[in-house]
Amino acid sequence: MEQKILEFWKLLANAKNILLINHIRMDPDCFGSLTALYLILEKMEYNVAAINDESNPKDFSFLEVDYIINPELNISKFNPDLIISLDAASLWQLWKTYSENEEIFKNTDFIVFDHHVTNPGFWSLNIIDTNASSTCEVLYRTLEQLWLDKYIDSKTATLLTAGIHTDTNIFYNANTTPETLRTAAKLMEFWADFRLPMYEFYKKKTFKRTQLWWEILKDLEQTPDWKITYSIVKEEYLEKTWTKNWDTTWIVNEFLANMDWSEVCFMLYNIWEWKIKWSLRSKTMNVSTLAQDLFWWGWHKLAAWFTSELSMEEITKLLIKELKKLL
Repeated sequence: MEQKILEFWKLLANAKNILLINHIRMDPDCFGSLTALYLILEKMEYNVAAINDESNPKDFSFLEVDYIINPELNISKFNPDLIISLDAASLWQLWKTYSENEEIFKNTDFIVFDHHVTNPGFWSLNIIDTNASSTCEVLYRTLEQLWLDKYIDSKTATLLTAGIHTDTNIFYNANTTPETLRTAAKLMEFWADFRLPMYEFYKKKTFKRTQLWWEILKDLEQTPDWKITYSIVKEEYLEKTWTKNWDTTWIVNEFLANMDWSEVCFMLYNIWEWKIKWSLRSKTMNVSTLAQDLFWWGWHKLAAWFTSELSMEEITKLLIKELKKLL
């Protein structure tokens, strides 16, 4: 890993125009790592830009960096000499930004920062630590080793803290290590607003979102042995409560995953008219492997998701059948 970090430093030293990219359907880890690195590179006086196919999630607006990611950026005109991907576990997650600019990516120095066990190392320089809780943790440790943590201020420390908080479920998940806690403590020394991401992502509840959760929980089901808990988010619930599918965020972690006797839980909802997303959590089972075997996609060991064009009924039957084999 040390050699790879030195290679990163050499590429950084020779770069002028740096493009940052993260995965579609942004979460706080990919968003926090990208925006924190953007602000640091800006302080280092690089010409830096950031892109994603999608606009910033509205729930992230409290971090006050919505201006950083530009979905309309003309990559060819920006002419990057270094591209850095943050938290994407595969090229597929870079979506149209990659597919429509493939030649630029292939002919530009490209670095991957990530922590997911499913990442195959999809480029020539892959700074991937699967023992880290989050990409924010990987990025912080890299900056620290290169003495670039001197550029971290309260804002960037809060962005990195947001990613660590959410990927560890506020230090509850099994991916929390002593190094994770040490990293979080160091970020507090940089005056990170430690409580703000906790409140915004976990504690705060809007009235409409609470109504949506009520509708979802009314349909909560379990297998007869109580080991599998699941729910389906119907489009009519979103219409009835004037909410969007991203308002389902955290219901898996807060309710389904903590069901007594249940070993695994999942929730299904539409993300596009032709695709369904499945979010899965388990207390002991490697659900990432299951997701890869069934749908060629995984995530963390105890937390995974995939998208599929099967119907909700087909996916539900298939999942229950396959999960029962593992229980």
